[in-house]
Amino acid sequence: MKSVLIVLFSLGCNILLAQENLVVGQVVNSVTSNPLPYVNIVLEDQHRGTSTDFLGRFSFKLKGVDTSASLKFSFVGFKTKRLKIKALKNRVVKMQPDINTLAEVQLYHITENKSEIINDFRGKESIGLGNFSGGQFPSIVARYYARPVDFKEGYFLEEVEVRFFSTTIVPDRSSKFRLRILGVGENGKPAGDLLRSNLIIERGNNSFKTKISLLKYRISIPEEGFFVAVEHLFIKENEYLEENDYRLFKKTDTLLYKDVRQVKYLPVFKGVLVDESSNFISYFKDTEAWKKITDLDNSNPVFKGEIPSPAFKITLTD
Repeated sequence: MKSVLIVLFSLGCNILLAQENLVVGQVVNSVTSNPLPYVNIVLEDQHRGTSTDFLGRFSFKLKGVDTSASLKFSFVGFKTKRLKIKALKNRVVKMQPDINTLAEVQLYHITENKSEIINDFRGKESIGLGNFSGGQFPSIVARYYARPVDFKEGYFLEEVEVRFFSTTIVPDRSSKFRLRILGVGENGKPAGDLLRSNLIIERGNNSFKTKISLLKYRISIPEEGFFVAVEHLFIKENEYLEENDYRLFKKTDTLLYKDVRQVKYLPVFKGVLVDESSNFISYFKDTEAWKKITDLDNSNPVFKGEIPSPAFKITLTD
């Protein structure tokens, strides 16, 4: 038991001695100087991150991180930017619009004569999908959809329905998230925004679903299909406290930490449990890369041997 106490004491000393860096700043459009709300900011090596607020401001506490490390700033329609921590204190970060993401001219006319609905929820058991990062950085989950073979030429994404998971533990209050429609890269992973607008969706109090109309964005679906994705925003109005018991297993003993409080971020999306052998493709975004959801550990009894996957109800039209 003494060895355990020594280890814990050493850890405590390291935490106390670790230097804390408070990084404060604002992110703006380099052309217009307008603030950029809800920019995704991550420290890749440490798997930590945050989001800017509505005014583009951010405040980030980092313990034991060398100031030569870089933060990555990413935002739909803008070039990704990396800056060292030591250069960020009270600084205005200017992000440059990416001209390569400008919408292409669509030659197809939307007729809405034919439509198809895909409902991932039908016949599936529901499960809550919260912060895949454990509340450490803004996470993204995405699900793939193939282009239906019975559409001849152009067809478009008309509507996406997102549902929310309700429990007695997680509050059903208003929260915000980002909806993204992504293309398919050469490796089959999500790549490039087909929806080139920074589309922020607000969930209303006690609402269990929201329908998002997308026809005005004229999102033409490529031959290789597309991904629907939802991104958490680490902003103050999305915060809630979650209490859990944690066990730390040692060779000679097990330590139990009761009622550990951790900040998490709403909303909790409604997903589904799917059999690993079924034909579905889903990914989650780590700080560095997209990873298959099938790579996650599903040994917890709550998963019943199946895989948790994001789910949506989508409508396509010609």
